[in-house]
Amino acid sequence: MFATTGKVHHLSTTARDLLQKIAHDTGIPYREVAKRINKAMADGEGFIQSVQRLAIENGLKENDYSLNPVQIANEISKILKEDYSQTLMISAVLGQLVESQGEDRLPPPAFFVFLEILSDVTDTPRRVGDNPPNNVDESTTRIIELTTTLVSLICEWNETGVVGVSKDCPPRARDIARSVFRKTKLLQSGLWCCVSCGRIVEAKHTRALLCSECDSNLSDDTTFGLSERERTRSGYGRSSLGDELE
Repeated sequence: MFATTGKVHHLSTTARDLLQKIAHDTGIPYREVAKRINKAMADGEGFIQSVQRLAIENGLKENDYSLNPVQIANEISKILKEDYSQTLMISAVLGQLVESQGEDRLPPPAFFVFLEILSDVTDTPRRVGDNPPNNVDESTTRIIELTTTLVSLICEWNETGVVGVSKDCPPRARDIARSVFRKTKLLQSGLWCCVSCGRIVEAKHTRALLCSECDSNLSDDTTFGLSERERTRSGYGRSSLGDELE
């Protein structure tokens, strides 16, 4: 679930940040902390609960080790609203990573979180700069860290992966968690929800996250299936967050 490198670029908003903090405060090597937390989550314990238990075991205050799912969702949304061309590039990279079979593969539940939040910002005015954004790599890395963290907080896990909605999931994020759970179960059953038209198809018959029909209908210069018609699509499984997260 979590990488075993302790390098941190931002503070207090990602799982990596929190693991780095408790590793520093306890004196336990980061890799060992990550292994312990991964094991606890595989046994069905929540991410924050497992971190706080480790804190208590080492004489630390549990309330000093927490993350805010609403804050994380807000930051993801903010990045996606900054520049439309950057968002397209991020989407393309994440689409490739989720289909990858290598070590850099993006966990599908984290990708589903990304799609859910993306679906809530696609109606904003397109802001496309004259030149491609120069911080796409940094923004993409940040999105990956934020989405993997958010799905760890709002979903319930065991050794098989996502098994439901976390009891600690904030009300405003429950629709996202439910959608992530449904799509994860679909994928585990060999099915996929086309990110363009929303039809459920066999995963083995998809290409670039699209069903074969949508893939054949898209022009060569369309990025990641995000064409003009996307502005009226419903294929991302958009869910209502109620009031804007803040």
